[in-house]
Amino acid sequence: MPKELLPIYQIQDFKAREQKDQYFYFSSFAAHLQEHLFIREPHKHDFYIVLFVTRGTGVHTIDFKANDVKPGMFFFMTPGQVHSWELSEDADGYVMFFTQEYYAKEYPNRLLLDYPFFNALLYNPVMHITQEDENVLIPILHKIELEHKQPMLMQEVMLSRYLDVLLIELTRIFRPIEGGASHQGKEQTLLQNLERLIDMHYKEHQHVAFYAERLHVTTKHLNTVCRNYLSKTPKELMQQRTLLEAQRLLVHSELTSSQIAAELGYFDSAYFFRFFKKHSGVTPEQFRATNKKSLP
Repeated sequence: MPKELLPIYQIQDFKAREQKDQYFYFSSFAAHLQEHLFIREPHKHDFYIVLFVTRGTGVHTIDFKANDVKPGMFFFMTPGQVHSWELSEDADGYVMFFTQEYYAKEYPNRLLLDYPFFNALLYNPVMHITQEDENVLIPILHKIELEHKQPMLMQEVMLSRYLDVLLIELTRIFRPIEGGASHQGKEQTLLQNLERLIDMHYKEHQHVAFYAERLHVTTKHLNTVCRNYLSKTPKELMQQRTLLEAQRLLVHSELTSSQIAAELGYFDSAYFFRFFKKHSGVTPEQFRATNKKSLP
């Protein structure tokens, strides 16, 4: 089978600490861009990313969605997303990478996916902050930067504490760009868990009953929560995830459309082609041709 063209970078590729429970990387954005020129083209990561832009402009494309870059913007990314950017020469800010294993070392009962900005199903993970918010966040970023630069007693513990404080402060000021609704309590937890399950099983399980059973709710309740908070059904969420993966493979791999159909669990290629055109408005090959042309 043809090899994947899209690189998947691991946190070790950025000279992060070598043990898995110590995978943490921090850098000024300008230095990061200069030291790792390979990251400008589309790629995936196997870790979480927080990027804060303090200077410069451009475009940051995440899974085919182009986002304007300007000072005061935070970008949040989860493992597996495809992104690339075109930035002005003066771009700067702060960027950090970390894994769930790193976070769980100090907080074993908490998941990074519980933070709203890491939940792409509920929110657009882009945030523009005010000057007042920046006055709160910049000192925390400076503390992380100083702690990260030189070995100190209990350095890993201190870094994890600062990271947690940063994520909590970001959660307090986070405002969804799309949707507007605030998801609270049991419904938010249900939707977060649904997103994880869909991401794990969308290829082999395409019936709502499977997810409802795993989530210990009825299919009616799951449908109601999804419609009320997302204006979509669970089935539409599964289709959305399948379509995204198909788009990724079409643009960033050498697989044929028929091979992509099989990879996604569609053994009837004609059915997959109809599905793709219905939800994207173009055929798989038309999507591939258009989007490959736009790559840097």
